[in-house]
Parts: sequence; C-alpha cells; structure tokens
Amino acid sequence: MTSSYSEADRAVDLRKFLFANKTRIVILFLSLVCLSNLQANTITLNFTVICMNDVIEEQKANSTEPHWLENQGDISLAFSSVAFGAIAGTLPIVPLFDRFGVRYIFTIYGLVSAVGTLAMPFCVSIGFYAVLFARMLQGAGFSVLFSAMGAIAERWSVLAELSTYIAILSSSLQMSSIVTMPLAGVLCESSLGWRALYYFLGTFTLLSQIVFFFFYQDQPGLHRNVSHKEVRKISIGKAPTTKTGVPYKAMCQNKVVLGIWLSAIGGNLGFMMLLQYGPTYLNKVLQLDVRETGFATALPFVLAALVKFVAGPVSDNAVCVSERVRVIMFATASQGALAVGYVVMALTTSREVAQISYTASIVMSSINIVGVYKCAQMVARQHVHFVFAVISFTACFNTLLLPLAVGFACPDNTSEQWSRLLIGIAIITVITNIPFPFVATVEPADFTKTRV
Repeated sequence: MTSSYSEADRAVDLRKFLFANKTRIVILFLSLVCLSNLQANTITLNFTVICMNDVIEEQKANSTEPHWLENQGDISLAFSSVAFGAIAGTLPIVPLFDRFGVRYIFTIYGLVSAVGTLAMPFCVSIGFYAVLFARMLQGAGFSVLFSAMGAIAERWSVLAELSTYIAILSSSLQMSSIVTMPLAGVLCESSLGWRALYYFLGTFTLLSQIVFFFFYQDQPGLHRNVSHKEVRKISIGKAPTTKTGVPYKAMCQNKVVLGIWLSAIGGNLGFMMLLQYGPTYLNKVLQLDVRETGFATALPFVLAALVKFVAGPVSDNAVCVSERVRVIMFATASQGALAVGYVVMALTTSREVAQISYTASIVMSSINIVGVYKCAQMVARQHVHFVFAVISFTACFNTLLLPLAVGFACPDNTSEQWSRLLIGIAIITVITNIPFPFVATVEPADFTKTRV
C-alpha cells in the first residue's frame, strides 16, 4: 500500500458519501448502541425483580408454597442463568469470527438477545423454567460483547486514537445502566408496568442490529462510505490482515496475556458485583425506595461514562510519561480504588458514605479500559478478540458464581452479611491484580507478527 493519495483515489472518493472522512466515528457510535443493548438486556431482571409483585399475586392464588420470586435461591438461579447462556455463546465465538467475520456473527448474537428480551414477559407468565430459558438467550447474546468490542476497535480505530475508541466502545457497560435503571424505575411505578421495559429494549435491540448489519463492514477498505484517505489513516502501524488463524498456544503461554487474564478476573468480579447486585444493595441494605434505587444505580454509570470520555484522550495524548507507564497507572488506580471502595462500604455505618463509595467504585473501575484492556489491544493486536473472549468467559463464571456467593453469604440481606462479602471481594481484587504491573507492556507480542 502506497502512502500517496493519488488522483485516481481522489476521483473514486468524490463519488462516495464519506462522512467527512470520519466513517469510523459513525461505526463507533453505531457499535456503541448495539453493545449497550446487549448489556442492558441482561440487567433488566436485576431491577424488575423488585417490582414483580403483580406476578406473585396472579400466580400464587391460594397456594401455600412460596412463589419463585419469593425464593432467594430461585432468584439467584434466574440471575445466574444468564451465565449459562453466555458460557455456551462464548465457546464458538473466536472460530466464528475468524470464519464469518464480525458483521454476521455480531448481528446473529444481537438478534438472539432481542428474542430473549421480547419473550421475557411471556416466559414470566408461563413459569420459572421459561424464565431461565429466556435469560439464557439474553446471556448467549451478551457473550459476544467483549470480543466484538476488541475486534471492532482493532479494525476500525486509528492506532493513535485507540484508547479513545475503545474507551467509548466500552462505555456500553455504563450506558446500558444509565438508560435501563431509571427507565425501569419509572416504568415499574407507572401504568405501563415492568413488562414495557422488555418490549422497549427488545424492539430497540432488534432494530439497531438490523441497521448494524446493513452498515458495518469487517474491513474499512470494503466499506462504500470510507475513502482511500481514511483507509490509509486506519492502517498506519497495523499488521496486515492474514488468514493464518489464532495462535492459541503462543497466546496462552504469553506472560503478558496471562497477567491480563488474571487481572480481568478480579476486576470483572468487582464490577459485575456492583452491576448485578447494585439495585439489591441499594434497596435492601441502604433502604432506598424503588424510584430512588433506579436513579441511584444510574448515577455512577453516568459519571463513569464521562470519566471514560476523558481518560481515553488522556491515555492517547499524555506523552509526559511512556505509554507503558500510562497503562500501569490507569490499571493500578482503577483496581486499587475499586478495592478501597469495597472496604469503605463494608466498614461504614453511614448510608451517605456507603452510597458515595458505591458510586466511586463504579466510576474508578471504568478507567481500567485504558489500563488492562488497552494493554490487551496493544499486545495482541489482530488477535485481541481471543484475549477478550477469554475475559468474557471468565466474566461469565463470575456471573454464575456471584448469585451463589450472595445467596450463601447474604441470605437475609443484612448489613453485617454484606460487609463480609464486600471485604472478600476486595481481597480477591487486590490479589489478582498484583502481577499485572510487573508484566505489562505495550509492544506487540511475537505471535502478532506476520509469518512468511
């Protein structure tokens, strides 16, 4: 590929609609919407479970047996069933991406998530096992999130803008809660009821995935709205696309990749705990009502998204320290603050201090995207979707084990029980993040280099 912009290229570009040579930005925000939908769909039950009293009244009738919504064990299983679907969905993602590309596979997974969400109200009317099935569909759709995030960023971002690009894509984890939690709180207390949340999110997911399929391309050079100039800009510093496949063995033996995976286990455990059980903690332990819970749950995710939008450009442009130092600084600050926040929540007797610590923990955990996750992008390059697939797989196990841990440690949702659980998670977060600063690098690994 030559570096010049020829007259022939210019003539071809003049016949295209090019979004001012910023088509990659359109791809960025379209992908952000689709990724946010996948996450939003999985957390709907986390909130609506506290406002399904009408279901209990309708289905229980004169039965003396507790309804599944009154059984903490059944609720925990309904929460964790997302993980079963996500584990099943994660296993084939890497070979599917390599064979069929992001466009087809991401669209299919998104449609599965939409179906599971639209079906949820009907499944609730049928019974507990139908709910588990719908939740597994939502989980299967969600399982593509991390791999798609990494693959889209690797293929469409300019290398010098990588931190900003992936920071915005990863804000899908926050955007989902920003929209879903307040919306759930409002709908639960409105005449429309909790079912409307599922119909709205499911329909929006369906429509956005269709738009993604018709607009996205797996390679910028194949996109009808991308200029030759933009293709060259995106390609600078990147390895050429090859069909050699993923070097699984070399990646699994690489100390940097292993450090990334270990760090992600603790980081995701801390984040998923707040994401999955934030509404329960705020409602049952801090005694916020349903509407307050919706907005109190959304606030830290709003702040986290804003922080990410700042952290990305800072990571790209703060040349006063090396890129490796930046990666380590962001990772350490993120995970250290997350652990400290858990300890404060566990030890304080003040509702206000606990809520501030809860908010700060979520906000600070968000900047790890330009720490550990940027390290993964820089080291694994064109194979980053495999690194992210393993991260997604470990996150699925966190999602699977968390309800069991919460059900065992906090059967009565008392502050003392939650304190012990929070301290335990803080310890795990610290231990799993110790090796990362010693192995982190931003240099492409040997397995990314083209073999002749």
